[in-house]
Amino acid sequence: MGRAAVYIDGANLFFTQRHLGWQIDFSRLMAFFLSGYTSVEANYYVPASEPVSAENAAFSRVLTAHGYRIISKPVKKIVNKETGVVIMKGNLDVELVVDALSGADQYDTFILFSGDSDFLPLLRALKKKGKEVMVYSTQGLSARELLAEPGVIYCDLSKLKDRIEQLRMGDHLRVEGAAGNDQAFALPLPEIGEFFTGTVLKVQPYGIFLSNPFHVKCLLPLSFLGISKYISDLTAIVRMSDVFDVVVFHVNAARDIAEITVKLADKKMAEELTSRIEG
Repeated sequence: MGRAAVYIDGANLFFTQRHLGWQIDFSRLMAFFLSGYTSVEANYYVPASEPVSAENAAFSRVLTAHGYRIISKPVKKIVNKETGVVIMKGNLDVELVVDALSGADQYDTFILFSGDSDFLPLLRALKKKGKEVMVYSTQGLSARELLAEPGVIYCDLSKLKDRIEQLRMGDHLRVEGAAGNDQAFALPLPEIGEFFTGTVLKVQPYGIFLSNPFHVKCLLPLSFLGISKYISDLTAIVRMSDVFDVVVFHVNAARDIAEITVKLADKKMAEELTSRIEG
C-alpha cells in the first residue's frame, strides 16, 4: 500500500473549506488516508498570529491529538513607509517545499492540499524522483496549471464530503479507502481507561457531547466534570472552542451507533470551568 506524506497548506485550505461550505473532520481525514496506505505522515502549515486565540489554540490541540505535525511561523507586519499601508505576511510555501524535498526518502506518495500553482516546480521535482503525486483541492480554487499537469492525480474535495466532513451528532460514519481502493475502514472502539482529546459538538443540561477519533456517540456527563459547585446552566460555562482531555469510563457497543461515556482528565479545565461559575 505504500507510505504517504500529506502536506497541507493551511491558509489555502481555510479558503477552500469556506468555498465548499462545510468543514473537514481531521480525524476522519487521517482515517481516510490510513485506510489506503501502510503509514501516513501529515504536516499542517499555518502562519501564527499573536496573541493566539482560544479557537486557534483548540484547533492546534485537536490536530496534534490526531497525529498531525503543525509547522508555523509568526505573521510579519510590513509597513509601506510611503503609503503607511500595513501588509500581513505569513506564507509558509518555502518551508513546505524544503520539508517535502528533504523528506522525500520517507514516503512513496506525496499528497498536497493546495490549489496554488506555485507548487508546480515541487510536484515536477518529486515526479522526477519517482514519487506518486496527488493534489487535493476543489474546482474554482485550483489553478489551471495544476489541473493540466501530466502525471499529477487531482482529487476534488467536494466529492469526498460524505467521507471527511465534520460529523454531526447521529451521523453514520463512512470511511472509504484512499489511493483508489474501496475497502471500508472500521475504526476500533476504545478501551476503558483510554485517553483522548475531544472538542465540543453539543452541550446539554446533563452533559457535553464530544468529537472523538472513534466516531461514536461520546458523552461527558455533568457529574464527571470533577466540579463540586452547583451548576445551574452547563451551556453558560462551556464554550464551543473548549477542548477536553478525557478518559473512557464506559463503552456501549450494543447500539447501532456505539456510545462511550468519558470522564474529564484535565484538572486545569475543571478549574477553568469552576472559575466561570464563580465569575
